[in-house]
Amino acid sequence: MKNDVRIILLRIAGMGGMERYINLRTKDLGDELGISQQSASIYLRDLEESGSIERIRKKSGGKVRITTPGIDLLRGLHEELNGLFHNRRTLHLRGRIDEGLGEGAYYLSQEGYTEQIMEIFGFKPYPGTLNISLDGEFSPSIDLLRRGPGIEIREFSSAGRTFGSCLCYPCTVEDQEAVIMVPERTIHRNTLEIIANRRLRDRLEEIVNIELQFPAYLDGP
Repeated sequence: MKNDVRIILLRIAGMGGMERYINLRTKDLGDELGISQQSASIYLRDLEESGSIERIRKKSGGKVRITTPGIDLLRGLHEELNGLFHNRRTLHLRGRIDEGLGEGAYYLSQEGYTEQIMEIFGFKPYPGTLNISLDGEFSPSIDLLRRGPGIEIREFSSAGRTFGSCLCYPCTVEDQEAVIMVPERTIHRNTLEIIANRRLRDRLEEIVNIELQFPAYLDGP
């Protein structure tokens, strides 16, 4: 584990060290972070020398509190994380159009899917998916899309059958607006399934470029 001194500050803050002096033993800090007592001692020494913490040493371990410069370091960490989790991130993909198995038309004929798509994305989907087999360097992105954050289409039951949920991502396919659907259960491992309000296949060449924006991980300011 590679530790940033701000992680040490974060642990101290979580123990109340922003408001008051707290009891802190280097052994306990090392055990919590998975590092040696010696390494924990070095980190605390560096923080003290930089003015980020104040220490009162005792034989039993000592007391520590975070200073104003230390709080500024934590504020910088907060801003970095805030940018990662609140800002949208763009993903660029490229792949080849596949013929597909015709399953998309069946699933998109189910009202449980079409009604949610219309409610969330504002269009009635063309009854079929555009299947894109991603080029090798882009194929790992499918696992990324499966983890989210995406816009969820909830599972539903119809005629005694359960239809699984999907994570969805608004995108453009060669400047054509569309939505990537990543089903919870699927036979496609390296293929994107894309829907739109019209048949996209007639408007595209065999190789296509796709651009999508991940939703922000967190909402709010």
